[in-house]
Amino acid sequence: MKSFVITIEDNEKSQQAADRCIASGRRYGINVEKWKATTPRDPEFAHKCASAKLQESYFESQYSKKENALACFLSHRSLWEYSVETNQPVMILEHDAIFQDRLPPTLAFNQCITLGQPSYGTFRTPRTLGVSGLVQADYFKGAHAYIVKPKAAQDMLEKVQDYSRPTDIYLNVLNFPWLEEYYPWPVRVDDSFTTIQETAGCRAKHNFKKGIELIEA
Repeated sequence: MKSFVITIEDNEKSQQAADRCIASGRRYGINVEKWKATTPRDPEFAHKCASAKLQESYFESQYSKKENALACFLSHRSLWEYSVETNQPVMILEHDAIFQDRLPPTLAFNQCITLGQPSYGTFRTPRTLGVSGLVQADYFKGAHAYIVKPKAAQDMLEKVQDYSRPTDIYLNVLNFPWLEEYYPWPVRVDDSFTTIQETAGCRAKHNFKKGIELIEA
C-alpha cells in the first residue's frame, strides 16, 4: 500500500502542513509521500472538470468555495485513478491530517475505510473497537484520511458523473454501502487554515474557536 498526502505545490502553508503530516506518519511507521493537488489556478482546470463530468451545480454552497471544492474532488479523484492504474490500495490524506496512533499490523476491511476523527459538525462515536460499518455519519465527516482499494476506487470513478458532490459528502453509504470505519481514529486534523471553506463552513469546524485562516489556493 502507498500513502499520499495531497499538497498544494506553491502554497507554503500547505507544504508545511504536509511535512507535519509526513513526520507524524513516520513516528508510527507509515511512509507518506506528497501528491500534487489540483487547484483552480491550474491551466487545465476547466478541462479537468469537464473531462471528469463533475456535476458542478452540486458544489455550490454557502459553506465552501465552489472552484476550490471542485479542485479538492479532482485531487482525490486522481488518487482513485492511481489506485486503479497500479492495482493497489492507497491511503489518501489531506495536508492538515496528523497521525495520533498507529494502525494495526493487519487491517482487514472490505473496500474503503476511513481512519479520520470527524473534523466538523455532529457525529456518532463507534461503540466497538476496530473495523465496523460507517458509524460517524452516513458520509465521511471529513475526507482527510482513508484507504481505498482498486475495486472501490473504480466504483468511485464510475459514479462521479451521476453523483459527484464535495468529496466527503460524495463518500456516503447510499453511493457506497461498503464504506467502513476504524476506531479509535488514528488520524485527526489540525486545520488552522483552509483553502476551501467560507466563513460559514469554518464555524462548523471543531477547531473554529482556535481560529481558522481563509487563504487562497
